[in-house]
Amino acid sequence: MSLRHLLFVILLTCSATLLLAQNDDDAAWREMLEQWAEQNDSETVPDGLLEQLQDYRTAPINLNDTHSTALLDLPFITEFQADVIKAYIEQNGEMVTLGELYLLNGFDPATVRLLSYFVTVAPVEKQKQLSLKKVLTHGRSNLVVGGRTTVPRSRGYDDSSYVGSPYRLYFRYLYKYSDRVAFQLSADKDPGEAFGGAYNPQGFDYYGYYLMLNNFGILRHAIVGKYQLQFGQGLTLWSGFAPWMLSSKPFWRYGQGIRPASAFCEYGYLNGAAATLDMGRHTELTLFYSFVRRDATTQTAIDSLGNATNYFQSLYNSGYHRSELEMAKEDLLGEHFTGARVQYRRTHLMAGATATWLLLNEPITPASYVYNTFAFAGRHVANAGMDVSYRYRRMLLFGEVASSWSDSTEAMMRRSDFVPLAAVAGAQLNINTYNTLSVAYRYGSPIYHNLHACGIGQHSSVQNEEGLGLFLTSRLPYAVDMQASADIFRYPWMRYRVYSPSTGYDFRVKLTREVVQHTQLSVQYRYRSEQRNSDARLRYTERTGRQQLQWNLDFVPTDDWRLQTRVMHTWFSCEDHDSERGFLISQEVTYHPVFVSHPYSLGVRLALFDVSAYDARLFLYENDLMYEYGVPMLTGQGLRCHLVYRQTLTPSLSVAFKCAVAYYPDATTLGSGHDQIDGNCRADVKLQLRWKF
Repeated sequence: MSLRHLLFVILLTCSATLLLAQNDDDAAWREMLEQWAEQNDSETVPDGLLEQLQDYRTAPINLNDTHSTALLDLPFITEFQADVIKAYIEQNGEMVTLGELYLLNGFDPATVRLLSYFVTVAPVEKQKQLSLKKVLTHGRSNLVVGGRTTVPRSRGYDDSSYVGSPYRLYFRYLYKYSDRVAFQLSADKDPGEAFGGAYNPQGFDYYGYYLMLNNFGILRHAIVGKYQLQFGQGLTLWSGFAPWMLSSKPFWRYGQGIRPASAFCEYGYLNGAAATLDMGRHTELTLFYSFVRRDATTQTAIDSLGNATNYFQSLYNSGYHRSELEMAKEDLLGEHFTGARVQYRRTHLMAGATATWLLLNEPITPASYVYNTFAFAGRHVANAGMDVSYRYRRMLLFGEVASSWSDSTEAMMRRSDFVPLAAVAGAQLNINTYNTLSVAYRYGSPIYHNLHACGIGQHSSVQNEEGLGLFLTSRLPYAVDMQASADIFRYPWMRYRVYSPSTGYDFRVKLTREVVQHTQLSVQYRYRSEQRNSDARLRYTERTGRQQLQWNLDFVPTDDWRLQTRVMHTWFSCEDHDSERGFLISQEVTYHPVFVSHPYSLGVRLALFDVSAYDARLFLYENDLMYEYGVPMLTGQGLRCHLVYRQTLTPSLSVAFKCAVAYYPDATTLGSGHDQIDGNCRADVKLQLRWKF
């Protein structure tokens, strides 16, 4: 018996005797973030969604407030479900308990359980006239401070390539008065970045801040500071995180309009002011202006006389400023961004028109690669679009069309048959509680340019993608819940590592059933195929295929404990190379006693993996502290384990600690470049303090 199979038997044996309780029931977004990481080849995920969910856990949404649209901020709630709650309250009066959700069409037990973490039911108080004294004395404050480090230190500190200490330090202060006034101040220093001194005289490397006001007469929403804008289906204007993976949820999006930027978002945010005004007759007007200094990479060109000229080649979106090379890219490009949106909303109809204009203080000249032929070049780009969504009983229709015009658009149109357009059209049918069908078509021209857009699709960029997606949820016989999706797509022009137009498809099915009381089993299979350049045959592309099979077992015997076991297996194949495989098994145990004077939780997980090559890599979401989100990418052979401890010291003060260890028995070094570590073991240690007052 191989080592891998022996470990498999050992872990399954342990699973029969151990009990698991996860402190946060995060299954709804765990899978989505793992897919995001896999498709972006990134272990760091956008923290906007999880930060918002953490805020709602602290200050739950009142379901009885039917004028609020906050419920649609939750990624697992549809407009149909929100309308069902609203209609129920209008007919029967305010809810008394969350148990009434079980009576509503469209709410299965799993959705109700997830929803219970972020909502409450309470009498709705009439909106009182505000005074400065009330705002300053009756609000609630939340302060989070923390730090983390990795041991042993990487090579960048030993050879002085990194200018700062190997510690991440951060804080976030949030003050809220009801849902009317909110103020946030945050700061962050990543490992390797300087704190103070000549390199960072302002102290922290990054500061975030905003002041937000809601419902002041005709002023619906207003914000000053760092913020995001989300409208329509994301083709014309959508900044910040967006769940754009077609295989994880229905396609329709709810644009939240003006919302704060996440506390530690170091790129992609807007900075300035935005306001939404009530114009009467169901019409709103949003105006905004932003100025941000963005990081960028530069290159040097030598003319025929030998004179050197520097020019900007691309935007740099890592947020790291650890070495002199990275600091040389900091705040080089000034970005002015302004625009307006008009929106009309009735009970079942929402329509809007958005126009934006972006101006850089210096032009961008992209690298002269063959796949970069239609990349954005120049200083400015204008975008305009219209979107609409209409619900008739159980049917929701939605769509958006957008266009762009930049410095290089006219020249690109002369060299090709493309036009600078993007569009999406779809329908969603809510048949009953367990059955939903959603279909959407999307198209983004290779010459459609937009630096603040994020549509549905295989990639976050709207540009150069066309596809047809289908999403289905259904209740099968024997109480088996099925979630299935299919996406057929093509890229009209070349991409990185694909030097020809290409096609692909992505299929996924997930089956879930409660096998016995408090025990849930799910099986998921996914197959994805697309093309890439062949290393063996020059100027040819090869077809690749990636299969992933996954089993999850959840067992909740008591309120204090819960068990979760996961097994994953991947197969990667391509025409001109040998197949690759990956295997993982993980077991997580957390104890979270309910009836104690000072609540605490202790969680442990062990994951064993054997991945033969990068193409068969695996991503595993990891329970973490607030504002510390990540999805580790696992390659090679080894194990990863972590321990998370949370302790409530007083009703207003709590502390949290995490230690994660990765061990590769056959390795001599880990990482590469300045991040390389000598040895075969790496540990991440994190500490956090939270004070509510």
